[in-house]
Amino acid sequence: MAIAAVAPGPRGLPFVGHAPAFLHDKLGFLARCAANYGPSVELNIGGPTYLLTSPDDVKHVLVSHAANYEKTPRLTGHRARRFFGEGLTTARGPVHLRQRRMLQPVFHRTIIARFAELVPECTAEMTANWIEGTVVDIHRELLGAMQRLTLKALFEDKPSAEMDRLRGAVSLRRRYQEYLLGAVFPFADRIPSRLGRAYARAHRDIDGSVEMALQRRRTDTSPKADLLALLMFARFEDGSGMTDHQIRDEVRTLTVAGYETVAEALAWASYLIATHPDVEASLVSELSGLPDDAPLGIEAMSALRYCRMILAEAMRLYPPTWLFVRVAEHDDVLPTGSFIPAGAKIYLSQWVLHRNPRYFPDPERFDPERFTDNAIRSRPRFTYIPFGAGRRLCIGEDFAWMQAVLALAWIMRRFRLRLEPGQTITPEPNVTLRPRDGIRMRIAPR
Repeated sequence: MAIAAVAPGPRGLPFVGHAPAFLHDKLGFLARCAANYGPSVELNIGGPTYLLTSPDDVKHVLVSHAANYEKTPRLTGHRARRFFGEGLTTARGPVHLRQRRMLQPVFHRTIIARFAELVPECTAEMTANWIEGTVVDIHRELLGAMQRLTLKALFEDKPSAEMDRLRGAVSLRRRYQEYLLGAVFPFADRIPSRLGRAYARAHRDIDGSVEMALQRRRTDTSPKADLLALLMFARFEDGSGMTDHQIRDEVRTLTVAGYETVAEALAWASYLIATHPDVEASLVSELSGLPDDAPLGIEAMSALRYCRMILAEAMRLYPPTWLFVRVAEHDDVLPTGSFIPAGAKIYLSQWVLHRNPRYFPDPERFDPERFTDNAIRSRPRFTYIPFGAGRRLCIGEDFAWMQAVLALAWIMRRFRLRLEPGQTITPEPNVTLRPRDGIRMRIAPR
């Protein structure tokens, strides 16, 4: 290991450090720091903070020495547990490992393949009113479609009226999550507000909906094949299953984290396709190679390689998860030589990592060819981490890829999307990376 060194960094303000600069322009500030100060940058953002961009350091934090780098208390502490419960998101250490091993079979590729038919179903619902000249906010449309898909995958047998109420509650819960995790002051959940009161009602509605579904499962003689049923039958290594409370907590996570990132990857991909006619032509050529009557199910995935490359490049430029934060449990020295004190925060920003010109020349250029098999092999593994890595790798990654590839192919097979003039598309780094004012598209049948 290299001799420990102090990481360089910009001069901060007295008392508040770099927090004002970061909060004013999160993406730009981190990108400038990486460009000006190298692979590890010392900052003061609510305490000692280190921005890392070397793939060796990223691997060290997420894989090789992951036991020393836990999620921030903001995502595992009391406030987060009040929101997410005691599920996989908030679990730490051996508890997290035990829960992950128990849940892993639920998200195996052979299991999620059964949900592929929901993709064309929910995408068709989204596009039912798309006619020549219709203008839509593609981000909002896709959020609705992917939310419907996630809830249908979770609850096969919910009546339409009950599902509509649940969708409303989940959308409100998503708004409250943004408020809670985006608040710059502590105890945001203790401050009375209209949103907080509405969230409390939505929270009860979601938990009640899960409990009713569990009761139906136990009295219904016809077995179900949805995600809720899979959670009910999941087993820990000792053969025990989850309690209803534990199942409810895992559903809490899935109803928020299970659709938003997919919708945003699709929205950014749609935007990039609409502004790059050459890429659109190549994708249409790939789609035209499919038989006219071929359903876009799981069996089509292997034929949609360019479609997947487009999504991979869209997530390079506009990663839905734009920042991971870890906290050092003990003093450490990174492979590149920087000393990390115990208690320091580690920033791993996909926005910055994915724009490193050393590994992605001309990084602002949209080029799906960066994700051919040969191009992927030519780069270090930890230069591209849209779903994370190591023991915190997104457990639903394969499910997300399946949804995104099939949905994008379904849309582009039937429609041309053209960006409406007169709008500025600005990425907004909140809990996820979204287009600040949406993306307005004009629809034309293909």
